[in-house]
Amino acid sequence: MARRRFVGAGLACAAVASQVRPHAALAQEARPDNGAGGPPDTIFRGGTVRTLAADRPLAEAVAVRGKTILAVGSNAEIDALAGPETRVIELAGRTMLPGFVEGHIHPFLGSFFTAGLDLQLPTRADALAAIARFAQDHPTGTLRGFGWRVDMFPPQGPSKEDLDRIVPDRPAFFFAIDGHSMWANSKALELAGVDRDTPDPIPGFSYYVRDAEGNPTGYVLEVAAVLAMVNKIEPISVEAMAGLLEGWLPKAAAAGITTIYDAGVPPVGDDQGAIIEVYTDLEREGRLPFRVVASYMMKGPPIEHAVSGVEDLRRRIDTELVQARVLKIVGDGTAEGYTALLLEPYTDRPDTIGQSPFSQEQWTSMVTEADAAGIDVHIHACGEGTTRLALNAIEAAIAANPPRDRRHSIAHLVLVDDADMPRFAELGANAQFSANWMSADPDTVDILLERYGPERQRQIYRPRSILNAGGTISFGTDWPAAGYFATYKPLDSIQIAVTRQLIGQPDAPVLEPADERLEVEQAVHANTMGAARQLRMEDRIGSIEPGKLADLVVLEQDIFGVGKHDIAKVRVEMTMMNGRFTHGGG
Repeated sequence: MARRRFVGAGLACAAVASQVRPHAALAQEARPDNGAGGPPDTIFRGGTVRTLAADRPLAEAVAVRGKTILAVGSNAEIDALAGPETRVIELAGRTMLPGFVEGHIHPFLGSFFTAGLDLQLPTRADALAAIARFAQDHPTGTLRGFGWRVDMFPPQGPSKEDLDRIVPDRPAFFFAIDGHSMWANSKALELAGVDRDTPDPIPGFSYYVRDAEGNPTGYVLEVAAVLAMVNKIEPISVEAMAGLLEGWLPKAAAAGITTIYDAGVPPVGDDQGAIIEVYTDLEREGRLPFRVVASYMMKGPPIEHAVSGVEDLRRRIDTELVQARVLKIVGDGTAEGYTALLLEPYTDRPDTIGQSPFSQEQWTSMVTEADAAGIDVHIHACGEGTTRLALNAIEAAIAANPPRDRRHSIAHLVLVDDADMPRFAELGANAQFSANWMSADPDTVDILLERYGPERQRQIYRPRSILNAGGTISFGTDWPAAGYFATYKPLDSIQIAVTRQLIGQPDAPVLEPADERLEVEQAVHANTMGAARQLRMEDRIGSIEPGKLADLVVLEQDIFGVGKHDIAKVRVEMTMMNGRFTHGGG
């Protein structure tokens, strides 16, 4: 490859690095070395390389040496770099993309929640029949599962009586597909010590739903109350969580995931870092297939320990592949459970607008202090009321603190008020979407229609509007949480972002507003460079360029060329992270 291309790539890397100051413990910035370090270890050739680099979006071949991309170019240019020990992989017309960056996912919670019975079924009758079979097949011990949907039940949610008829004598609990609620039988409530006199963890937000007499119904809302119950019935241990996670790692690699933002782990006691350190243990053993940015999660007041909590984790967990350096704020819940904070009352419950666990003053204090400490915040906001609180807090932080390269994100954004759309660009706040939620399904079309009414329901999930207003977006599945379809696969998200339809149903309704559908390139960018920028890593990952880390995926077909309803069918044949194969390539 001509020397000027290497030099140009090096200057481009330097320009980005001057704008983005990498965290001290991240891998030392890799730069092209004009071949001085020897020939490549691996060459991929004969395919379509979609680089996502502005100066050369398409290529035929890539050379990798060590952990980094040595060169990108034509077959002839890359062939000329080969040495006697270079491994040559013929792409044979297949497509290469940068490794996928998951901008919001919960590997530990996903591995934990999805253990047991899968309840992603059409109706309540189907769910109860599946639970009955599961109970018969597992005659002893606690019964658990994941995936029931809010549309299976009336607005007051599921009841313990339905479960008691099937499982009267041992605990049974099942997590909802939204990851924010749980359905428990009487025995589970008894073992957890939850009765009419039990105080709610966060009144009005995270609580035990009660009947007219004040007795818990078996419907438990939001993470604080859910985890409080689970820890009484089946205490969460580091060892158990590590074992469950290890079973998921090969699946993540097979999906093409090479970097994740872990948006919150279940704490073991008061120590969130205890579980995050499982990642560093896997890294030391050479078994971690992706790099991780983790967070310190705030679920509710008091707020005084928010910044110190991040700073403690930042000092303690800081390796080449794993850092804990983001403040995650759970700003509200979900509209399905009436815990998302709206600007106007719920249509089917006009007595409430929902609730955030934090006041505007607490929001402003947390975000301003974090910003002053150089900490990025990542905010869960499903209701447009919470989005406004979050944007207000970011605006206050910018006004109070000196200029800096901020990377604050607001996640999910089910509903955003028109007046707040341009503020993402104005404030430099990243809009983080779970694109796999954007299908016309019973949750978005039926449940959210009931909650929001038709006018608001037709304005949900608007990533294109934020892009058109000059903002930035990133994707992350939020696995295991969903409204209707739980997935950790980026290709699922990309297809749904492009179609706004359920996967596998090309004639399915399109979720309104239909003009919010993205182009394939925009959706792929959100799951690569967009998420890399969110995590302050765009100078190192997210595109295929000389000097960047060798995070690469090989697809059996070109998702830019297949039909838009076939994107999720395309198989990931190889995944490389940091120059080593984590899937395929054997």
